[in-house]
Amino acid sequence: MANLSKKDLSKDNREETFLKKFFHMGNHMNIFAVKRKTGNPKEGQFEPNAITFMVDGDQTVAFEPDQSSDYEEALAILQENISLGGTKNKVLITGKFKNDNSIDTLSLSDLEKTSEFGGQTGGKRVNLGIQFEKDFYKSLNCEVECVCEHTKYERPSKELIAKINEIYKIKGGLSKVDAVGGKNQPRPLTYSGGLYVTAGGKKTKNIGSTVTDITTTFGGKKEMYLSLKYGNTLTFINSGVGKIFTEKDYKNNFRGYNNNIGNAIFDMFAIDRREYANVFNLYGKGYGGKKVDVTNKCNKAAIKDLLQYAIGYGYWMVHGKGGSSVDIYEMTEQYMKKASTISGKVMLNYGGSTGRGKRLDIHLESSVYKFMFNLRNKQGGKYPSHIMCDYKKK
Repeated sequence: MANLSKKDLSKDNREETFLKKFFHMGNHMNIFAVKRKTGNPKEGQFEPNAITFMVDGDQTVAFEPDQSSDYEEALAILQENISLGGTKNKVLITGKFKNDNSIDTLSLSDLEKTSEFGGQTGGKRVNLGIQFEKDFYKSLNCEVECVCEHTKYERPSKELIAKINEIYKIKGGLSKVDAVGGKNQPRPLTYSGGLYVTAGGKKTKNIGSTVTDITTTFGGKKEMYLSLKYGNTLTFINSGVGKIFTEKDYKNNFRGYNNNIGNAIFDMFAIDRREYANVFNLYGKGYGGKKVDVTNKCNKAAIKDLLQYAIGYGYWMVHGKGGSSVDIYEMTEQYMKKASTISGKVMLNYGGSTGRGKRLDIHLESSVYKFMFNLRNKQGGKYPSHIMCDYKKK
């Protein structure tokens, strides 16, 4: 089996799995498989008691397993570190080997790439999100086909059907199930009188038919759209910005900049254009970052409107949380409005949580979700390639 790398953690929300194991969250064990090949070769089961992040050879922050309440902060820092190249930017875990209780400090490359991180077991590689979709589809389809193929999602799939029947009282019940998640319809950022993300190429907040992973039919005619998510931190927006903010724009400190989408992002979040450019132009040259409270400067109405296009309504959220636990709720227009109403502070973290990252993080929340917008490069480059809006349900 291969060893783990930063690149491995950057795929399929595996950085979340890594931290859940460290913090012993949900059904994840606080144990890693080790197969160190260099230095003092050693292998076995390793139980960590501290995780440390190194940037440019300096320790920036450390966490212990009982600090699970700091999961979100640790996740943001881990994501930053994953994006940093070079041998001086490291993720280290300190703990003990279970077989002899010897204490050691290990790097990511000392850990085995087990199936949780995309490694192969028995010749097969499992993507937990895809597996969740397949198993949930199978459980729903069993109700249509009147067959018994057991999965761990039998109970939540029956609960979903019961909730829909209770609310809509459709005669005939569930009659058809279609797995359509492979379509992956793009939702780019667009500007027309305001900033929004499209749904099927249209400007609409009724997005069920665009975000559906499984489309169910009740009573032979009433379609219900299911958006399946898996993991702790999920994404509402994942749009490219490489052509909106070009490398030349950064190097010019955005002087004379004139792009409707970019201007809307700057104005909406009260972003200091020069400071934003410094994050990337001065990366690795001593830039120390800034944390700025823009609660009274940002345009909350514009943020709310963008979030409503991103969250949308007209579908059911089916959120796999690990094990057989599934959070199921209908995304109605009323729920969308509640979920997008900002409460509390709006904070800009230039350079991310540590101030040394190649990113701008924007933290805000509503009564339903905690949001983090971020502008960063997803391909390992310096200048941002995407704007993301990650969220976590409270």
